[in-house]
Amino acid sequence: MTELEKISFSCITGVVAMITRQYALIFILVCAGIVLDCITGLIKSKVTGTAITSKKGVRGFWKKTGFIFSFAFGIFLDCFIPMLLDIIHIDLPFASPFGLIIGVYIILNESISIAENLIKINPEAVPKWIVSLLKNTADKIDSKEK
Repeated sequence: MTELEKISFSCITGVVAMITRQYALIFILVCAGIVLDCITGLIKSKVTGTAITSKKGVRGFWKKTGFIFSFAFGIFLDCFIPMLLDIIHIDLPFASPFGLIIGVYIILNESISIAENLIKINPEAVPKWIVSLLKNTADKIDSKEK
């Protein structure tokens, strides 16, 4: 690696780290959850003998794409709302939490799906109480939205 490449790489990663702030870890976990869900879903299809259709694949692709865009929208809100409030001279006493909330919600949904897939692959792979805990948490979050 040349000196110019090292400097360029350092600058690019520094800018990405500065921009992403706390979002980098959540984004990595969101991506890991999506990938693990896809892999366990494919394994589940193979083990259970369920055919993988292009219709299911396309639907799953758009669902995962929607997750990524909703996370990006949450990050946008975290940047936009403080700037807007600053323009009208209102101080926000805390960091805007939308991106983190949406990211954690996506991770929770993916975790539920992964656990369900693992139970279909091998019923002893995941304790039932973990799946119940994840589902109850998601249900409580959803019920508070209403």
